[in-house]
Amino acid sequence: MRERFEELCELLDSSGVIATELDRQRTVEVEREWRSVFGDAFDGRKPFRQGTKAESEFQQIDCSHFWIVTLSAKVAGTPVHPIGSQRFGFECRGKLLPLGRFHAIEFFISPIDFAWTMVHTHEDHASGGPYFTWRKL
Repeated sequence: MRERFEELCELLDSSGVIATELDRQRTVEVEREWRSVFGDAFDGRKPFRQGTKAESEFQQIDCSHFWIVTLSAKVAGTPVHPIGSQRFGFECRGKLLPLGRFHAIEFFISPIDFAWTMVHTHEDHASGGPYFTWRKL
């Protein structure tokens, strides 16, 4: 996973995205907040987009301040199944990029206010994922 992490960092940097790596505690806090908003968003009771529809919705978003954070545990209704213990998170400023090629990492992208989220899983375009949904208030 370290290779994928470094490849992601290179892509963000080369695209002009300022990605500030979160320390372990802040990564855990951001994921905890994300789970409080989206923990059951994909369990089938609420509408969400999946696969190419999720990617299409994501590409319509205008956002320049966002999180990229690995998932540490399963997410209801998805095939998210994190392998290994390496965790990381970024607070990013800049252009929102499609990051589907990093799906093996299993992570989410959300704006700082958690208005929406995009989840990538190891099963993107196979048995489930990516997933996109808006926050329901």
